[in-house]
Amino acid sequence: MKDDLVRKLRMYKGVHDMLRKPENQVLWLDNPEYLTELVEQFEQKAQELGAFGESQSQTLTGITEEQNLAEKSLEDAAHPLSRALRLKLRKDGNISGAAVWDLQLTDWRQLHETVLLEKAKALHAALLPLTQGATPAGTKFGITAAKVQILGDLVDDYDDVIGAPRSARGERKAKTTGLRPRFRVVDGILEDIDDLIIGLRGESDATELFVDTYFNARKIGGHSSTSDAATPTTPGTP
Repeated sequence: MKDDLVRKLRMYKGVHDMLRKPENQVLWLDNPEYLTELVEQFEQKAQELGAFGESQSQTLTGITEEQNLAEKSLEDAAHPLSRALRLKLRKDGNISGAAVWDLQLTDWRQLHETVLLEKAKALHAALLPLTQGATPAGTKFGITAAKVQILGDLVDDYDDVIGAPRSARGERKAKTTGLRPRFRVVDGILEDIDDLIIGLRGESDATELFVDTYFNARKIGGHSSTSDAATPTTPGTP
C-alpha cells in the first residue's frame, strides 16, 4: 500500500480513537442523530480498508521469508559445487573457464533474485555433463549426480519463489489502484462529519475543545486532510 494511503489509515484510526473516548463521545453522540450514523459508516469503511492493508503486508512478509530461505539453500548448495568445478577446469588447463567459478560463499551471498538464478542455472548446466557416462568426469572432484540433482531442484524452487513476490507486488499495485475510490468514499464521509462537528462550536467550553481536538486528529502529517473552510479557527464560523 502506498505511503500516502498508509498515512490516511493512521489518520482514520486517530479520528476513531478520539471520537470514541468516553469524554468525547458524550459530546457528539446523537448530537445530531445523523452524526452518529455518519460516524458508524466511517468506522465500518475505515476498518475494511485497514484490514486489507494488514493482509497485504502479511502476505508480502511471508513471501519474503520464503524467498530468503530458498536463496540461502541455493547459495549453500552452489558454492561447494562451483569450487569443485573450478578445480576440475584448472586440472584440465582451462584457466579462463575456472576463473568464472572462482567464487567464495560471500560472492554467492551477494547475488540476488534473477542474477543468482541465472548464475545457478549456468552452474547446473556446466556440471550436468560431468555426471554422465560410464565413468563420470566429475566424480573424482566430488561432483556427483545426486549433488547436481539437488542443485537443479533448488534452482527450480528458487525460480518459483522469486516469481511470487513479483506477482504479489503486481497484484497489490492493482488492488491499491482500485482502493483509491474506496478511500475517497471514506474521505467523503469524514467531510460530512466535519460539517456536523463544526455545528458543535459555541455550545460549551468542552465542545470548543472537542472541535479543535477533532480537527487536529483530521490532519495528515501536519497538514489538514480537508479544506481550510472545514477547519475554522474562529468559534461559531460555519
